[in-house]
This record gives sequence, structure tokens and C-alpha cells, in this order.
Amino acid sequence: MNNDLKITIPITKEQRELSEKMTENIKAADIKAVSFEVFGTLVNTPFSEDNDLFLLMEKEFPEVRTAKSTFSDLRIVSEADAKRKNKDKCSVTLSRIYEILAKKAKISDELRDALIKRECDMAVSLVFPRGFGKKLFDTAAESGKKIVLLANSVYPRDIIERMLEICGYKPPYELIAANEVECGENRDESAFNAVIQKGKVPAKQLLHIGGDVAADVETPIMKGAKALLLPDTAASMNRSGRLSGYLRAARIYDYDTAEFLPLHLALGLYGAYIFDIPRNKVMHSDFCGNPYILGFIVYGCCKLADISELDDTCGEILAAVEDCPETRRGGDDLNELFKRHFEAYLGKFSYNGFTLPLEMLANHGNSADVGLLKAHMPEKSHKKWKNGITDAVTAPTGKKSEQNRLEKLADRMFPPGTKVRNMADGVLFKMKGKL
Repeated sequence: MNNDLKITIPITKEQRELSEKMTENIKAADIKAVSFEVFGTLVNTPFSEDNDLFLLMEKEFPEVRTAKSTFSDLRIVSEADAKRKNKDKCSVTLSRIYEILAKKAKISDELRDALIKRECDMAVSLVFPRGFGKKLFDTAAESGKKIVLLANSVYPRDIIERMLEICGYKPPYELIAANEVECGENRDESAFNAVIQKGKVPAKQLLHIGGDVAADVETPIMKGAKALLLPDTAASMNRSGRLSGYLRAARIYDYDTAEFLPLHLALGLYGAYIFDIPRNKVMHSDFCGNPYILGFIVYGCCKLADISELDDTCGEILAAVEDCPETRRGGDDLNELFKRHFEAYLGKFSYNGFTLPLEMLANHGNSADVGLLKAHMPEKSHKKWKNGITDAVTAPTGKKSEQNRLEKLADRMFPPGTKVRNMADGVLFKMKGKL
């Protein structure tokens, strides 16, 4: 299994309290059934961007493109088109997406079917259980609760069942594939009605757990059930500091291309393993004030790319990271996890941008993170580094891949954080209330 390497990092007081609260809610005597959103809650992927799987496929199917669009672009747009046209089910099907893509790219039925099969095979091979989600599932099972799983996904039932099996989720449970559920006026409500029906208990005796505020918290509560929010790991990682925003801003023209896919994947593993149990943001730190976490992504990326040519400041910081046992251990773990998760693809990767986490720390490090390495550097070098820190430019994170193309153009013409962009965003914000 992809996650057979267990990382060792102590949980914080807040993480322990969250874990205890959620398990206590599951065990409560008045709760007879527990439902989980599958993706992001129980099943994880090693991706930090919505289109990472499609970028992987793009390398295998370079011929599937048009004059203006790559395969990844076509896959994203086709899913967006399918969602707009979908009226009957709570989510669209993969086959419908590829029907639209085939027409756009003018490909044969045989190639279309090959793409569907390859996407399913790759998705199954790359999923792994979310550790905390698995703990909550096992708590529900051991407490004798009826378990209902809701999969808001484009994948067919048999593929979802394969993913669950690979991730160690065993029946008895009831599985609801949202793309099989008849849709009413409100998709979230229709999907949750199916959960209540499968649970076969009054709504007040049902506890739902998921990562979407509207679908997984507001809707269950409105239907009379109880709900707990478990943010997905990528969202927790994005909120922890400036790293993902810095990476986007630093490569604003091409961050979403296949060239930087390996960096996305490293960031995806960072989120999946470090933020399995959500972490609170630590003031004046981009790495939760933790040397292991800093080393995981900073040293881990440098080690994966076998970095050798660095300026003096970055070189001294990297030497300090290697000298600190905890930062070195974190980097070693990312290196091993990356190889285990992406063993089949390693020979196809280039490691563009893998010095960026180190460069952010060197040029824009937060005070708590700079302090973590003080004991591992000459005092003069550390003082020079600390005095040379400047503010970092960051770009928005957490946007869907189907972001409006005009917004992407605006990002490229007027990078977020610049004076002109801030002025434009301010005007747009004021206009929202008048539209």
C-alpha cells in the first residue's frame, strides 16, 4: 500500500482535543448511524491541485489536444461543461465527461474508452487512506454504528469500491454514489436524503462527517442530523502558512502546467501527511513552528532534486537544515514517501521549482522558522540571514481548476499582491454588492 511508511510526529494539544471530541461524538449513545463523505475524509490522493491527475495523463497521451488546449485543459473544461448540462443526478459521470471531451478533441471511441480506463486505473493506483479518517471509521465500526458512505465523485461505483478496498475500508457499510442519485432542486439535499434513507434511522440519530461546509455541515443540520467538519488536508495545509501561495506567485505563468507537476505532488504529500489531523496556524511561522515539518518540505524537496548549486545564504541554510536531526528526518521522510507513491513515474519527472521552498525560507522566512535553525548556524551567518528577510508576495490558494480564464489572465497581467492588482480587487469587491 502507498502509505505503508508511517511518519512519526507528535500531535499538538489542539489536535489531541479535536481527535477526542470527534471520537466521543461518534461513540455517543444517541447516535445510531454515522455517515462519511468518502473523498478527502476517508480516501486521500497525493495531489495539491485539482488537475494533477490530468497532468500525469497528459504525459501519456500528448496526442489528445487541440490547437489551443492540452489534454488537462480539455478534461477540466469537459467536466465543467458536463456539470452545467447535468440535471438528473447529484454529480456527473466520468463517461459523460469523456463524451464531451471526445467531441472537443475529435478522437475515436476507442481512444475515448482507453482514456476512461487509464484515468480509473491511475486514480485507483494512487489513492491511500486518510489516517485520521480511517481512525474515525474504525471507531464507528467498533462502536456498532451503522455506516453510510457518500461518494461525491465522477467515478462509477465499482471504481469507488476498489478504492475503498485498497484503502482498507471493509463492509458492512452502505455506499451511495452521488452520480446514481436522482437530483431535485438542491443537489446537496438530494444526496443527503439518500444518506438518511440508507441509514434507516431518524435524522436526529445520524452523525455526518465531511469537509464541505455547505454539503457536509449545513445540509445535514438543516435536515435534523448532527454534523462534524473535517477539512481536507490540502485546505488545512493552505491555511497553515504562506508556502503554497508563495509557490503560485513565484511561478504565476506556468505553475499549473505539467512542468511543475512534481512540485505539486511534493506539496500534495506535505498536505496529506502533515495535516492529516488539522493543525492550527502558528503565529510567525509557515511550518507550524516545527523543525520536522520545515525539514519535510524544504529539505525534502532539495533532496529529491539533488540540489547542489545554491547562493551563499541558501547554501548555509541548507547546511543548517542537514545539521539539525529533526529537519533532516523530515526531509528523509518526504523523499521516501515520494518514491513510494510515484515509483511508476519517477523516470518521467523533472524537478523544476524544487528550490522554491528553500528560497522562500531564505528570503522571506518567518521569525519562528528562522529561529528553529539558530543553533545550527554560525551566529554571524544567522544574523545576516535574519536581517535580510523581506515580505513575500503570495497568490490566492484553494481555487478550483475551472477558475475563470479571465481571472487567470488577470493573475498573469497583474500578479496578486502588486499595487495595481490590489486596487483592482478593491474596486471589484465594492462592486459585488451592487451587481
